[in-house]
Amino acid sequence: MTAKIMLNINALRKIEPKVVAIVSYPAIIQSILDFDYLAGKREPSIKAIVSTGRNFERYFFGKTEVLIPVFSTIENIPAHVKKEINLFLNLSSGRRTFSATKEAFASLPALLGGVVFAEGVPEQHAIALYEEAQKQKKFILGPASIGLILPNVMKLGAIGGVDVRQLTTAHLFSPGTVAVLSSSGGMTNEIINTVIQQGKRISFSLSFGGERFPMLTPEDAFLAAEKDPETK
Repeated sequence: MTAKIMLNINALRKIEPKVVAIVSYPAIIQSILDFDYLAGKREPSIKAIVSTGRNFERYFFGKTEVLIPVFSTIENIPAHVKKEINLFLNLSSGRRTFSATKEAFASLPALLGGVVFAEGVPEQHAIALYEEAQKQKKFILGPASIGLILPNVMKLGAIGGVDVRQLTTAHLFSPGTVAVLSSSGGMTNEIINTVIQQGKRISFSLSFGGERFPMLTPEDAFLAAEKDPETK
């Protein structure tokens, strides 16, 4: 696999993140809402959750309780919501990653890309999704990625931590000039903290995932940092 389509970090800074979470993972979803609130956003970036057994899930946005709508499939999300979703967070199992991501590509016309959290995605599925992302000019981080974070702009995944104290301690609301890239989720957060301890701030951080065939290659990640005007 060779790098063809580069993740455009600066373009992502200019969008309003509107995210579908594929499968419920309350700790990660709440951490994203905490980030959104502390970043001064008016409403959560998570617009829909794909799961079963309920119509809504309850979360906190600051001190206010909010209801995030739940749908059994991406296809069942109302048309006006599907048209505005531009990012996905795939929290499904490794075996279901392929079908869920393909459905997101097929059903969400404004989609720019997303994150695959699961480990153990079959290698053939990872390669096929990489090729599909190239074809559709979208990005995918993963498999086994804790996500992407742009300070004060977006948090897509568990990156930066799932406790609000981790977010504030890591100064993830004060943009800087250091990009943090890693295959390891734990190491990503550890390096962010090391950068902060040295008196620096991050421009962005991402985990491209630790499996054999990452769907955003390390080369793609480093090129994204090289081309980002905020990263020095």
